[in-house]
Amino acid sequence: MLDTVIRNLKVLRAGVWTAVDVGIESGKIAEITSQVTGSARSEVIAEGQFAMSGAVDLHVHFNEPGRTNWEGFKTGSAAAAAGGVTTVAEMPLNSIPSTVTVDALDQKLAAIKGKSSVDYALWGGVVPGNVDSLEALADAGVVGFKAFMSPSGTDDFDNSDVATLREAMRRIARTGLRLALHAEDPHVLKAAEAKLGQKETALDWEASRPVSAEVSAVQIAIELSVETGCPITIVHVSSPEVLAVIDAAKAKGVDILAETCPHYLLLNIGQADAIGPVAKCAPPLRSEATVSELRAAVLSGRIDTIGSDHSPSSPDLKEGLSFYKAWGGISGLQHGLPLTLDMLGMDLGLTGQCLEGVFSAKPASVAGMSAKGQLTVGADADLVLFEQREMPAMIQKSDLLYRHPFSAYIGCSSRVVVASTWLRGVCIYKEGAILSAPTGRFINCAELRK
Repeated sequence: MLDTVIRNLKVLRAGVWTAVDVGIESGKIAEITSQVTGSARSEVIAEGQFAMSGAVDLHVHFNEPGRTNWEGFKTGSAAAAAGGVTTVAEMPLNSIPSTVTVDALDQKLAAIKGKSSVDYALWGGVVPGNVDSLEALADAGVVGFKAFMSPSGTDDFDNSDVATLREAMRRIARTGLRLALHAEDPHVLKAAEAKLGQKETALDWEASRPVSAEVSAVQIAIELSVETGCPITIVHVSSPEVLAVIDAAKAKGVDILAETCPHYLLLNIGQADAIGPVAKCAPPLRSEATVSELRAAVLSGRIDTIGSDHSPSSPDLKEGLSFYKAWGGISGLQHGLPLTLDMLGMDLGLTGQCLEGVFSAKPASVAGMSAKGQLTVGADADLVLFEQREMPAMIQKSDLLYRHPFSAYIGCSSRVVVASTWLRGVCIYKEGAILSAPTGRFINCAELRK
């Protein structure tokens, strides 16, 4: 007997939304057929809702332990579930201590235990002086490593110079893991900032972080990847110029991936100036023309993964400050997926298939999570069910499940709404509410590699 049958779902098959039933047993997908005929302990009628594999977000900042006054796993993972995200990978900053040693990893695991509504993996960090810890972190189960090529914004996670990156990448290459890079050249940033007069607005902020800084840093990263054999991901790509460099490297056989974020697809720098500091991030939002080109790049397959870069802070770091001086980071985990689906056209099957790839299948594959990111028999029964409404719903402050209810997406509207989210066969979120105590599990990526 099956545990659960969800009937009358629409799932993507060869670019076409197809009506199916999904049978679930022991947390796994047991059947996907036009009609499940076996009995089940419970039955759910989906009434034609759209279903995709739960998103795998490889780029979140929940800041636990140490800065849980910004966000913690309890609230951050609840927002993830509400946004159709069933697996997250949390970055090694802005927690205190940063996850740059096995001891720090152990502290983080102890702090998180029993708090997450979704499954989670953890990144290890690369900072000057910790290269001897990298292989031990890999053995302890991190999903990969993260480094900043420019200042991170916090004093407890220093950026890495070329010498540090070269040695770290040699060590990481031995582990078979991947290095994710915040790629902005600090020398280009310094020169750009020196040219500025006023330093107040969103436009000033963008001028201080030009695309050329990204391009220069990515070129350096590629050279180091070729030299060391270390696979790399360039996170939060903000412009097609950066993608062009990545595309050229891929054509030469370099193991490099491009990640972008929903906010680079949904908002432009003019809108950010109107919204205020809650729309500040680094790299900054760009022009509407750039936004349009990035959207096209997603649909043409040039973007490998989409991660939220959910980067919250406490209100005092945003409110009452100029755009330029405020903390940089966008809280967007709860609405990035449905907004992007709506904006790029969920009703078009091939578009939906592309987005399921970059939000779910490819991130799971990159992380080595073979049970995640796909609606196939034998995979974890991680599902997100959407409704596509005729009238768009506006995002309001009261909708947010973050520790601090502010987001650049307040006031945005979407016809695509998350109706329910399922983790390993259990409905954990439905119609605005978390339904169960946290049941998220740590994904030890070293065990996946055995």
